Amino acid sequence: MKESGLEVDEATLRLNLWLTQALVLATAAASSFWVHGWQGTLGLFSFPGWKGIGLACGVAAGIVLFSIAMETYLPRRWQDDGSINEKVFGAMSSSLTVLVCVIVGIGEEWLFRGVIQPFAGNAWTSLIFTLVHVRYLKKPLLIASVYGTSWLLGLLMDWHGSLWPPIVAHIAIDVSLAFYLQKTLKKEKGEEE
Repeated sequence: MKESGLEVDEATLRLNLWLTQALVLATAAASSFWVHGWQGTLGLFSFPGWKGIGLACGVAAGIVLFSIAMETYLPRRWQDDGSINEKVFGAMSSSLTVLVCVIVGIGEEWLFRGVIQPFAGNAWTSLIFTLVHVRYLKKPLLIASVYGTSWLLGLLMDWHGSLWPPIVAHIAIDVSLAFYLQKTLKKEKGEEE
């Protein structure tokens, strides 16, 4: 990826990913305990029942299918994030991919749905979530996609009063799309050789 004449390699991108996710997780935990207290924070992680988890899986499946359809049928330039996802996930092992997606899902949902959404509401939280994903801001389709995904995750939180449905959905979306990306890259590489 070229940005302002600087080349950013995979190792630097992955280091930045780990550092930002550690910061997100620490901020989520500290903010949650400060705002909600110990009992309130534990309440955020109450089990919503299997219906809530099933709905989360259904929402995730819909988002994944919609994302794959966009990738398949819409121009690639509308969705190009500077190949950052390819550099981060392209050569990553399956187990590390799942670990990264779990950490991202827990940290981001805890911060956005557990800490920000109770005060800002779903629409504003989704806007903040979208703005934080700064690399997408020059792509209207990606902005709409991130906002819509965030809004659906916020609805899961509103409906169930638990972080588990949005966390499960977020992890399922990220893992599915990361594996899809890896499979696509391997297929393209096989065709080139």
